[in-house]
Amino acid sequence: MDEARVVKSGDIVTAEDLYFMDKVSSTGFCCDECDIPLVPCSYIKNVNLRKPYFKIYTSHNHESWCNTEAAAKIKKKGQSTKLTSDEGFPFIYPNRFKLRNENTIEPSLPPSILERKNKRARIRNDNELNETNRKSNYETSSFKSIVNEYFDFPHDRDRTLNFEGVAADTYNTVFKRLENTIGKQKFRIQGEEKKVYYATMSWKITEPENDILHIELSRGKWVDKKNERPYYVEIDMCEWPKQSKTKFFNRYKEVVEMVRGTNRKALISFVGHQDIADDYFKFHAENRFLIAFNLFHDA
Repeated sequence: MDEARVVKSGDIVTAEDLYFMDKVSSTGFCCDECDIPLVPCSYIKNVNLRKPYFKIYTSHNHESWCNTEAAAKIKKKGQSTKLTSDEGFPFIYPNRFKLRNENTIEPSLPPSILERKNKRARIRNDNELNETNRKSNYETSSFKSIVNEYFDFPHDRDRTLNFEGVAADTYNTVFKRLENTIGKQKFRIQGEEKKVYYATMSWKITEPENDILHIELSRGKWVDKKNERPYYVEIDMCEWPKQSKTKFFNRYKEVVEMVRGTNRKALISFVGHQDIADDYFKFHAENRFLIAFNLFHDA
């Protein structure tokens, strides 16, 4: 299983999050639906070669009404084959993205509780078909959930997605992978439109200068098996809260350090555009809430 609930806080975490926790408790996780305890596995950095995951104790079983384990198996199948059929996609999924307003007053309930309430509502919707006999998909303000949906189901990217601020209508057209230059090209224009761009990151870690961070990518102008002119993402953190700067930079370093010297890949996804006026190898990330890191994916 790739997701679990933290018993103490109620927060939903992915198995990948285990890498970045200060202390992982073997008894601190449970199934978000039926509450049976889950064991975190394969999460020790630089030791475990397998991706982290959660499993149930041999003495436990999911409740009969819980579909979490079955859904996990179907999701795994989606990594290698298309799941969409004439009846549609087997899960409800986020088909609309709207950026959260920073000035919005937060609800009185803790986010973890709200997320669980919303998730359970979506599961109920999955079993209650509407008048047109179609499952009810939903809107989200979580950029990471949109990014995960794109990479978790690579053969179903033709599904509908209305992403606020991006002129496109499917996952395939909202997202765009950055490419290397071709042949003797001096540069390659590929980001004049606002989209969700993504690429694997270089092993090189760069430090911010005057709150401007340049993250080097593995894509660029390759000559004789050397990336002579890497693309990079410019992230302006001048107006970010101090805590957000620290948290973001630490996560960036941790992700790169996780893959450095291995055959694993780590990538960055961001909403932005290419600088076609000054430096064609530079991309601007437009919003701190619209940047996400993913491990293991080879973009």
